[in-house]
Amino acid sequence: MVVIMTELQDFCQEPRTMQELVDAGFVTHAVYNAVKRGELTNTKATDDWGRKLHGKGLFLSTITTTPYNAAALVAAWSTQP
Repeated sequence: MVVIMTELQDFCQEPRTMQELVDAGFVTHAVYNAVKRGELTNTKATDDWGRKLHGKGLFLSTITTTPYNAAALVAAWSTQP
C-alpha cells in the first residue's frame, strides 16, 4: 500500500503547536480536519486520566518516514573498477 504524505504531515514529523502551524502558513481548520481524518494526532488531547483537554495541543503526524539508507549506494560508488 502506497501512502502519500501531505505537506502538513511532512511538517508535523516532530510535534508542533498550533501557533507554529499557523506561522508556517497552515490554516487551523485544515489542521483539525487532518486530525479528524487520522493524518495527525493531538498528543495533548487527553490527560493521564483520559479526560479531554482543551487549549494548547501538540500535533504529530501519524505517518513516520523511514530514513533513507545510502550505504549500498556509497559502497557501490566507493569500489574501484
